[in-house]
Amino acid sequence: MDPELARSLFFEGATVVALDVPVGTEFGIDCSSWQVGPRFRGVKMIPPGVHLVHYSAAGRSPTGTRETGPRTGFFVTLQPRGLRLLRWDASREELDLSPPPEEQLEAARANLQELDRFLGPYPYDRLKKWVSLSNCLSEETVQRLQPENGQICAFSEVLPVLPLRHTKDRAEQGPPPCATECKSYQEGLARLPQMKQKAGTEIRFTKLPKQTYPDGASPAEITKHSMDLSYALETVINSQYSTNPQDVLAELQFAFICFLIGHVYDAFEHWKQLLNLLCRAEEAIGKYSDLYSRLISILYHELNEIPADFFVDIISQDNFLTSTLQVFFSYICSTTVDETLRRKAEKFKAHLTKKFKWDFEAEPDDCAPVVVELPEGVNLEVTG
Repeated sequence: MDPELARSLFFEGATVVALDVPVGTEFGIDCSSWQVGPRFRGVKMIPPGVHLVHYSAAGRSPTGTRETGPRTGFFVTLQPRGLRLLRWDASREELDLSPPPEEQLEAARANLQELDRFLGPYPYDRLKKWVSLSNCLSEETVQRLQPENGQICAFSEVLPVLPLRHTKDRAEQGPPPCATECKSYQEGLARLPQMKQKAGTEIRFTKLPKQTYPDGASPAEITKHSMDLSYALETVINSQYSTNPQDVLAELQFAFICFLIGHVYDAFEHWKQLLNLLCRAEEAIGKYSDLYSRLISILYHELNEIPADFFVDIISQDNFLTSTLQVFFSYICSTTVDETLRRKAEKFKAHLTKKFKWDFEAEPDDCAPVVVELPEGVNLEVTG
């Protein structure tokens, strides 16, 4: 690192102090992680802004093999020369996110010079990658989307729908299924206790509309809005992002980061659904040129972070990404779309074709007949 930059970051960079973290724990910030050693006390010289701190508790199996638990993370917004003080909770095997007493914070601030040799420098060689993945995020977006308890967990904490506190309740639920007793996988699932995610641990993603057309729509309008999802996208923008429609891209980035770095699969599912909504909104593409220009830049960086074989293993099971982008590129060729945006989209398409060998020239699936579910009471009459 340039000595002048290092000196500036030493005085202006933020610090995350993490005390009592057990040796062997996997600890990271943004796109980097390390295995904690006995001298570790945190990370220094962190550029101001939004960051994701994450960790995985470590232990030993009965055979002595090192094992790490599911990843847990939390977003922090750091100011210049800011300090975040954390302490490991051994009983829960996690970092305690509750604010420390002010006197402890001030003591840690006064002791930073002595702590300096125990603090690892922020990995600036990977800062560009983090910025490319998070440049739409703001403190407000993070506060709105993250779980109420502040923890982003790879595996959801679940509780039984029925408390089953008493022996009688458990008896009525029936014995746990045994592989030799169940005649089918479905029967085994049906006999398991019903579970729900613990309140306060859910990522608070915007609920995307299941109905893509307005109430009272005619059959022709239902078909139109089932092919062009602009109405559904406008519903999301008006409900959450009316002040600045481009903020919907921050939610897209938040979901992708929670999946890529936080290992949250539900976040990947939300990313897919939100991307599908954005890419299949023909009228909106002509209306929000700046938003879609920025979307292309975001997708360029996001897709560069995922190995090509990932799409073969997961996404291409239903050909989601190629079919979605195929429709997007067909819409963006419209004369109603800004010429600069069209040229940017063509370059992006050429990049994807070269990198992933995807074919976007075939007829889009949307050109095939579309089957839509009509509201109760609406019938189509075919005459002629």
